[in-house]
Amino acid sequence: MAKDSDALRDALAHSHQGGLERIQSIAILGRLIPNEQAVQRLKELLNDEIVTVEVDAAETLARHGGTEGILAVLHELGRRKDDPDADYMGYRLYELDAGGEVAVIELAESASETHSDYVAVGLENLRRLRFGN
Repeated sequence: MAKDSDALRDALAHSHQGGLERIQSIAILGRLIPNEQAVQRLKELLNDEIVTVEVDAAETLARHGGTEGILAVLHELGRRKDDPDADYMGYRLYELDAGGEVAVIELAESASETHSDYVAVGLENLRRLRFGN
């Protein structure tokens, strides 16, 4: 337990550092899910100034955060629907879904009663990317 709290403290601190430390902290935060602080910080990183950080956080939430993690990424995609940087997160979700690694669309649709408007927009855009118009 103390080891996890030390890892969380270190990962949270590194996630606020520049460059490589921030990127490396994402994998550690992902291993600490379902810890709420880890999940919250990963959600914050979806709107980072570095696109690689955003994409890595999106992938980590999709892989390890279950439906809640996927909905968080879709929410960000919907909120930033006109932001070309956010498209990279969408492409990564598409790759995870199309490659059979994570059933992104299926999991999001299973929680359709809890969708925000932004999630609905993000999901629709992902469907278009995956299946065409």
